[in-house]
Amino acid sequence: MTLVTALAGLTLLLLVMTSILGVVSLSTWRRHRNASFPTKRVAAHIALQVASTTFWVAFLVAMRTWIAWVAFAVITAGQVLGDLLMLASYRARHGIDSAAGNYVAVAKDVLGFSRPAPALHAIVGALGWFTMLGVCVFATLVLR
Repeated sequence: MTLVTALAGLTLLLLVMTSILGVVSLSTWRRHRNASFPTKRVAAHIALQVASTTFWVAFLVAMRTWIAWVAFAVITAGQVLGDLLMLASYRARHGIDSAAGNYVAVAKDVLGFSRPAPALHAIVGALGWFTMLGVCVFATLVLR
């Protein structure tokens, strides 16, 4: 097994862990949702993350660098939606009507571990994203 394969496998493990934590977070959020629950945004986030994981598995099988970069591009779009969902959840829980949100305050709220599943989802998701980026760069350098 090559180092690229090992790191790509670790990335896949982080993606799966993030998905599990996301399902736990979503189930809790859905129980407390109101009329403003962002169903379409949640569905888009999930679809992008599933697509990215699918591309990542294809990369593990084919070991083609371009597939890894496609997976990375798709997961990045999914992460942006995830951040928007984090803002929406914060606004809903704190009764803030405006679309504006202080990202630092929201990040502190999530990473304060008052809700462990979303905190772990955010942390493990970030680890997966950075690990995927590292694998993409490393694979670009060593795979030809």
